[in-house]
Amino acid sequence: MHTWTWFAITGIFAVLEVLTLALVFASFAIGAVAAGLISFAGGNTAVQWVSLAVATVSSLLLRPLIVKYIFRKTPPADTGINALIGQKAVTTSEVSDTSGTIMLKNETWTARSASTVISAGQNVTVERIDGALAIVVPRIDSHSNEGA
Repeated sequence: MHTWTWFAITGIFAVLEVLTLALVFASFAIGAVAAGLISFAGGNTAVQWVSLAVATVSSLLLRPLIVKYIFRKTPPADTGINALIGQKAVTTSEVSDTSGTIMLKNETWTARSASTVISAGQNVTVERIDGALAIVVPRIDSHSNEGA
């Protein structure tokens, strides 16, 4: 077959692949490219068809690995208030079970203590978020203000 015919077939398979995204037509497009290159190099029709078959089957055998790589799942990242849980903060006023404020991610938050009264300037960890209220516990490494 003519070289341009193989590349036209490649284009058709590429368009079908874009429409389906199944990576099956892409395998046929790879095979057609291989056959087109053989045709361009002067190979006879039998060699072109053999290269089409070999390249297509080879890429179909690799398809599961490629699909696994492309569609791998990444662990979901916490967003919104869930991203604040476990964050370090600093108390800007005394925090008790009824009142208090903290500096969390450069923002002032109303806070309540989940355990004891925490004095101003202490490092705390956000245990949970209840509406617009941060529930905090004292941090064990309360001797430094790093990360707040």
